[in-house]
Amino acid sequence: MNDSALKSFCTWARTELIKGVEAQMVRYGITEPAPAPAGSETVNSLPLSPAEIEQRDELLRMQAEVGHEALRDRAAYTWFNRIVAIRFMDAYGWLPSRMRMLSRADGSHGSEAVENALDVEITTADTDRIAELKMAGLDEPLWRYLFVAQCEELADCLPGVFERVGGAMELLLPQGLMMADSVVGKLNAVLTDEDWREGVTVLGWMYQYYNADVKDEFFKSKRKAAAADIAPATQLFTPEWIVRYMVENSLGRLWMLNNPGSSLRERMEYYIEPDAEHEDFIRISSPEEITLCDPACGSGHILVYAFELLFHMYEERGYREREIPELILTKNLAGMEIDSRAAQIAELALAMCAREHDRRFFGRGVRADVTVLSSIPLGEDELPGNKKLAEELSHLGEIGSLLNPSEDEIDELKAAAASCSDDLFASATKTKLESAVAICEKLSRRFICVVANPPYMGSSSFNPFMSKWIKKNYPDVKSDLCTCFIERGFNLVEDKGYAAMVTMQSWMFLGSFEKMRAKVIDNKTIVSMAHLGPRAFDAIGGEVVNVTADVIYNQHSDAEGAYVRLVDINGSEAKRLKLVEAIQNPDCGWFYRCDAGTFKQIPGTPIAYWASDALLDAFGNAKQLSEYGKPRQGLATGENARFVREWWEVDDCKSVYSCGSIQESIENACKWFPYNKGGDFRKWYGNNECVINWESNGHLVREFAGSVIRNPDCFFMPSITWSKISSGSIAFRFKPAGHIFDVAGTSVFSDEESLKYLQGACNSSVIMRVASMLSPTLNFEVGQIATYPIIQNKEQEPLVNDMVDSCRELSKTDWDSFETSWDFKHNPLV
Repeated sequence: MNDSALKSFCTWARTELIKGVEAQMVRYGITEPAPAPAGSETVNSLPLSPAEIEQRDELLRMQAEVGHEALRDRAAYTWFNRIVAIRFMDAYGWLPSRMRMLSRADGSHGSEAVENALDVEITTADTDRIAELKMAGLDEPLWRYLFVAQCEELADCLPGVFERVGGAMELLLPQGLMMADSVVGKLNAVLTDEDWREGVTVLGWMYQYYNADVKDEFFKSKRKAAAADIAPATQLFTPEWIVRYMVENSLGRLWMLNNPGSSLRERMEYYIEPDAEHEDFIRISSPEEITLCDPACGSGHILVYAFELLFHMYEERGYREREIPELILTKNLAGMEIDSRAAQIAELALAMCAREHDRRFFGRGVRADVTVLSSIPLGEDELPGNKKLAEELSHLGEIGSLLNPSEDEIDELKAAAASCSDDLFASATKTKLESAVAICEKLSRRFICVVANPPYMGSSSFNPFMSKWIKKNYPDVKSDLCTCFIERGFNLVEDKGYAAMVTMQSWMFLGSFEKMRAKVIDNKTIVSMAHLGPRAFDAIGGEVVNVTADVIYNQHSDAEGAYVRLVDINGSEAKRLKLVEAIQNPDCGWFYRCDAGTFKQIPGTPIAYWASDALLDAFGNAKQLSEYGKPRQGLATGENARFVREWWEVDDCKSVYSCGSIQESIENACKWFPYNKGGDFRKWYGNNECVINWESNGHLVREFAGSVIRNPDCFFMPSITWSKISSGSIAFRFKPAGHIFDVAGTSVFSDEESLKYLQGACNSSVIMRVASMLSPTLNFEVGQIATYPIIQNKEQEPLVNDMVDSCRELSKTDWDSFETSWDFKHNPLV
């Protein structure tokens, strides 16, 4: 399968289908405003049949309810999903008519159903109408009639994908879809029968690619996420090997702990064997007792692999092949999703998995448990006394499975529904309340395993409701949706169950998630972690997302966790191979086992599983850097272009480079002073390029509305400084007296002798190692630097200071050898 060609096709198909649907909307007068009112028998000089009048009226009602663009887009993805579903079944020969609808018998472009129309058996089709169109040679109308009839027939067995909307969507089926240069023709050129037969994962990729342009547009716009933005902006199709790692080390681990001799172990390439002293586990006597949920299931990739693993569990216990799919879909698996498009694909994928093992599955009336969490608009008068829940349900399409309703709230909804009268208006309210009850009961369930690749979205993109609601309900993890889902996963999973998620690695290290880490370490157990780092998802465009895949046991245990460090491996496939190698050979050098309790020895409790015993002892025995010096953050001018210049751009007569204090700066009446802004990686000395307008003690900067003046008592004092943000490791430089420092040129202040020893320690390989633990995102905050362990050795201090003097001198000589230094005298080569 050509991924690039498939992505190009899907993004093109979305645009093409939207155009085609829009053309149909114009044709039937479903515009804003409509050229003819509901019930019209003629629109745009086009006479309508009674069925078309009814269909048009339904579409006008939907347009008024959701809006013109939303209706158009819904129709486009509806037809896309149906085309994809039918073409998939074409390749497998699974259509009830046993006649290919979107391809010929040999897999080439065309329609076997059109070519053999008189032999097609579709229960919802009129054979006389088929014969009439066939005899007239009207292939396009014949195909449209057969295609719609096939969709109607499939609605009985796959209602999630082929939902009936009173037949209204039939009017919005674009023209010319079967032409060689249209959607179906190009689809057949991109994917062969062999590609379709690789499995249902192709359905997930097509959903991902269909939304690619929508996702790109959202992030380019930098707007706050509206309800319609959240799903396409956060969908990220999970590579299969990461899915397998999570499912095998949660669902698979549960099975193996219960059945140590199971042959399932041979199928699980990414399974990490537990130590002899492993966690306790839930005892199960039958696979029917296992429950697994994906609370943000997207197109169902995780559920599909869980289906495969569960199938082998049932098979191992002697169940008949054809009875297993129904058991899995009704007893074991559950998915929740805010995007109905994705939910359709997930339900389709699971139905295809079931059909593979049960040829009569389509006739059994069994549906996968995939719940669409759409908003339920409830007014305060419809749920009196609980404004909070009414508002949450009205925004359910945004917060999704993060909503955790209580039993009391569910009882309140039931009581409100029961109290509704039978009049027309109360009936509508009752329907909404009953729907809310059903949704909330599903949200309140607990599962043995929760496995997910949750949405990633930083709080800066939250809309006002989301921002307020997340802060109130997830205060310790409010910075990102993915960390909110980690916490929610613990609510969804049973005690002694497993929560497995692939999330951004930020929760492992950042100070904003310290409370969350403490809760995990104190109350849960990290069973295993594949620390993936960047480029684990490069198959979908190389997005740089630093991620980790974690399996967490929902109870505290003293068992050691297994960690695989893959952050320095470039590329998804390379990471996969290194993960397999580590599992097969734990002595490889990037496989670690440790007790999470040891992380408490490190300030901030980062998940620093690779820390050596000696380094952990250093944190326990050494003093913190803040006891030897004052790490401080500098000022922010609010507009550097207004106040900051390169030193050679200003009048040298109004510049001074060695001012010793604020008072001295006022007395010498100069305008420009050295300004420490951080800069590129450079140790010991240098990056002296900028000056700031600090005339009259910086009165212009102080008066500027956007400026923030921090720690002015440290201005002009000698310091060692580092760049707050780096593309590599941290580097500490000496700044002699005379500098003002910026928020990006954060600094440590002390007497000059103490600064020498501190600079030597901070530029050592030991502190480089510490920095990689406390600041793995390469954002070196003052609070982190303040906790660096410093062991002061009085005997070695003179030697260290001499070496620092030497390094500073060499670095200064190098810096001053270029004309960009204000101390430049001559080029050393001349």
